[in-house]
Amino acid sequence: MHILGVHLDYPFLRISRIRKTQKGIVLDWNKTALLTAEDENQEALSFPNVKRLYIENFAGKVVSGLSPKDFLVRQLDVKISSQKHVEKAIAFQSEALSHFKPGEVITVPLVEKKEKGKAEALLFTVPREALKKHLDDLKKIEIDPDIVSTIPSALCHFFRWKFPKLNEALIIDLGSSVITCAYMENGQLKKAHAIPTGIEELLGALYEDRKRILLKNEIEGAAKQIDLLLLKSQLNPHLSNELNALKQEIAKIDYSFSRGLNKPILFTGRSDAFIHLREFLADFSDAEWPLSIEEQKSAISLGLCIEQTQKKALQLRREEFFPERNWTRMGRIALILIASSIAISATLAGLGMQAAKKSKEQMLHAIQTPLRKNLIADGSVEEQIDQWIDAIEKNNQEYPYILQAPKVTEVLSWLSSHPLLKEMKQEGDPIDIQEFRVQLVKFPTNRSEKDPYLAKAELEFRFKSMMNARRFHEALREGDAMVNPNLEITWEVLHDGYRTSFFLKNRSPYVP
Repeated sequence: MHILGVHLDYPFLRISRIRKTQKGIVLDWNKTALLTAEDENQEALSFPNVKRLYIENFAGKVVSGLSPKDFLVRQLDVKISSQKHVEKAIAFQSEALSHFKPGEVITVPLVEKKEKGKAEALLFTVPREALKKHLDDLKKIEIDPDIVSTIPSALCHFFRWKFPKLNEALIIDLGSSVITCAYMENGQLKKAHAIPTGIEELLGALYEDRKRILLKNEIEGAAKQIDLLLLKSQLNPHLSNELNALKQEIAKIDYSFSRGLNKPILFTGRSDAFIHLREFLADFSDAEWPLSIEEQKSAISLGLCIEQTQKKALQLRREEFFPERNWTRMGRIALILIASSIAISATLAGLGMQAAKKSKEQMLHAIQTPLRKNLIADGSVEEQIDQWIDAIEKNNQEYPYILQAPKVTEVLSWLSSHPLLKEMKQEGDPIDIQEFRVQLVKFPTNRSEKDPYLAKAELEFRFKSMMNARRFHEALREGDAMVNPNLEITWEVLHDGYRTSFFLKNRSPYVP
């Protein structure tokens, strides 16, 4: 899987490309393009070399990141009764606590931890206008990302990939126009803040101090020669004011995020704009920094790529911002699935026909030799089987040893559903059965195969009313689907009830 990370840090466009393999993440390359305005009054960008930074027919994922100034991140603890309804509960509670109108923002939760009855989530709330502007800015340079994440989360993923044992830190990215502060705790992003000051503003302040002796295009080169630890404020008042204000702002954010605890401060971005810039802003001694300048400048674009290799990757492009490329990709996948299902169905149908043909051949092969002599020797399999079936039907005879008399359960079912007995029960005089017997009095044997099955039922019962007993006797004499009226029906009056016997009709012959 290939992933392309895009970070627009005007006037620079930084792009990283990685591959996720079975062995892990492989970095293909980091590249940077310089974007320049066509003229001072225009916002259009010239990007003659942007397309060369990656393959135009790139088939992998393209991901970009939002600055903290364009979204709000906050933690949320939710009490839940079922883990299945975590996202619904988070969405409901986030709307209740937010001062934004639901129609103006998109809120995406990342569930960090689940416990019984409780869930912890990180909520990213983005105004729709800010997301639209971000996509429009990238569209100007002909980039349409498949995924939009955030710069702070990308920074956390970059450092977790680079230093797996690092769990807590304040990360400061020195961008061209915005300085991003991301607070990482337990290896996860917890807080984020944007300082509306960047390296370009510091260079602008230096130009104000040196514009009498330097041209504007010489400022960046001159800044790289200035050691901020030796900077004289009286000679560089504008730059000193900007640097001191930025230093104080970073200190405030550090105290607010870490609650006064001493957490490591890590720098990325354009830290080489001045000599000892990191040491000046964070008040620590000059030490060898484990990241190269290229890694610092590509930390965001590379972190965006790395984030998408994780199971829980942030995706802010939702609803009306869902990328058209993904719709097309989903349509292609749907067509592939449909074509695959048709192919599989056709294959199964073909295999079924082959199995049926093989079954017929096995059936034909199993025909006994005397019967095979009467079949068409050179006919097709179907013709031979048809002849076989005709021969069987011509010689079809009932098998005498298949029981045709009704079962006891069938007789009991007949009694329970008898219309007359049901009517008497509704009138308050149900039949009270004392004894019930069914006896097979005649059946075929190997000496008398033509003897029929003959079953006899005997019943002792009571009725409250003599008239109801007589009505039941008349019903038996008339016969029905169970009682054979053509054979003997006995009736005997006992001192406390009645006894009757009758023969049962046989069922039609069939193989059960």
